[in-house]
Amino acid sequence: MSYEQLRSYLGGPFAEVEGWCIQHLWLAIEPLADAIKANGDPGPIGEIGVFHGKFFIGLVHTMGASEGNTAIDVFDMQEFNLDGAGKGNQEIFGANLEKCGIPRSAVDMRAADSMGLTADDASELRKRTGGGFSLFSVDGCHTVEHTMNDLGFALEVTRRDGIIFVDDYYNANWPGVQEGVAKLYHNQAPRFVPLVYTSNKLFLCNLSFHERYIEAIRAHLKAHHPEARYRDHRRYGYRCLSLFPERGAPSLSAV
Repeated sequence: MSYEQLRSYLGGPFAEVEGWCIQHLWLAIEPLADAIKANGDPGPIGEIGVFHGKFFIGLVHTMGASEGNTAIDVFDMQEFNLDGAGKGNQEIFGANLEKCGIPRSAVDMRAADSMGLTADDASELRKRTGGGFSLFSVDGCHTVEHTMNDLGFALEVTRRDGIIFVDDYYNANWPGVQEGVAKLYHNQAPRFVPLVYTSNKLFLCNLSFHERYIEAIRAHLKAHHPEARYRDHRRYGYRCLSLFPERGAPSLSAV
């Protein structure tokens, strides 16, 4: 499938948008997006903790939804940014959207503390997006409690065939993320399970699509990126690929 806008973004303004992610992520995201689109009409994307939009913009270009994309951030309400992990600015975020070819009308910007999101909010988002999000990123406050809360919300608003991203899973500065994920799997049996770890993000997918998505990634890497290094592991009892980025960001041809 064509990803012309995505490649234009990754090869251009991506480097100018402030944030913390690398192009290498799309070695795994692209085949997953292809698989989701093959399932039928895909949904928009959502994120808790968008900062200035570096990852968010890439996800919008990946799925191509012209409406329903949702950005949740405390923005100017910094009293709710308890760990100080990035101080998002709504005006900078909006300007970055436009600079990268995304009209503000395509994104619902919600200034909110994720700990205040309710079941009614989840229900409203599912209805407004026609069933939920195809891709949903969790990158808000990095405490144990926030991670568990935000993951719980993501599970309610992500489509059955969608992907959830958990940022900073192995980041030594934010151990609460890994602890929060661990507590979730030790205390519950979520329907979304570990799929891929790469470039500081843990990908989760519905158990029903787990093996199908792993094989889609492996086939994509074999066909388009035979130099890519990855290993099979088991994480919380589930098969999970670890995809290792090469030194430096990949060239445009590599994504």
